[in-house]
Amino acid sequence: MKNRFIYLMLFPVLFIACNQNPLAVDVSNVSVEITHENVVEAYKNGWKNGDLSTVNKTLSSKGGELYDYYTKEMLRVGMPMQDSTVAFLKLFLADSIMQIVHHKIESKFGDFHTEMEEISDMFKHLKYHIPNALLPVSVMTYNSTFTNGVISTPSRIGIGLEMYLGSEDEIVKEVPFPLYLKKRMNAEFLMADIAQNWIVSNVIEGVLDDTFLANLIYNGKMLYLIKAMMPNAENNIIMRYSKSDYEWAVASEYDVWQYIVQENWVYASELKLNMRFFKEGPNTSGLDGSPDRIGQFIGFKIIENYMEKYPETTLKSLIAEKNTTKILKTYKPKK
Repeated sequence: MKNRFIYLMLFPVLFIACNQNPLAVDVSNVSVEITHENVVEAYKNGWKNGDLSTVNKTLSSKGGELYDYYTKEMLRVGMPMQDSTVAFLKLFLADSIMQIVHHKIESKFGDFHTEMEEISDMFKHLKYHIPNALLPVSVMTYNSTFTNGVISTPSRIGIGLEMYLGSEDEIVKEVPFPLYLKKRMNAEFLMADIAQNWIVSNVIEGVLDDTFLANLIYNGKMLYLIKAMMPNAENNIIMRYSKSDYEWAVASEYDVWQYIVQENWVYASELKLNMRFFKEGPNTSGLDGSPDRIGQFIGFKIIENYMEKYPETTLKSLIAEKNTTKILKTYKPKK
């Protein structure tokens, strides 16, 4: 009886230990410094005070190539220091539609303080796992005029906040984007977009080759790194799926993998195949009821299995591992 009692006492502890999230680490002693620049608010203050030219110069100095890209490619008013740029910025601020967009951004995101805390926490996690990883020094938020969600340079992150007003927003409804893209224009996906963009731009190398397997492993690593930066986020958020889409992926994982294997696609090198399984769209072509990018989901599960098999593996080692077959051998989808 005594031994049975000890067993019953230990079982819940073992159960809890086995279900702990290995990525839920303590980052309270990790420090990062990331500043925030609200471009539109700076513009509005400069215009109001008759000093928009000085504001433009200051933002150019702080924002570097990111701000250059913003004025030239997103607003299409020219490079910051061109003589005509400030005049065009005034037209941008005076536009009635843009004023509505600016008001909506301000109403939804306020001073962006809460989001900056979340961003800092994400990069604390990245620094914890990869101490020498590149980290941003600043975040610039703005109205990109529906041209860009998140972009990254080696030192800065730019965010077009109008791209996260929500799929039900009246202006977003009028934007000529496909419905599947509008469904992702929700603030719940903002942090995952930031993490993904930074990882792809500054943390991991590109796909090793054009095989289907290489794309599986690349996308799986990317998503696992996002999870490491956001350990408490639900997996549908990491994938940028709705809950129902993620449930479909989980329920269909075994069947999808069997389909891939039976078609001899694992080591195939076909551009159309990779586009079909890894690129954004309304669904994954040929799989009834599926969400898009089902290859990314399978890749994510492959990496999860690999990290469960080799729990001592650091994220730095995971990134460096180029033996895709070794990683694949640990994958055992459940029926």
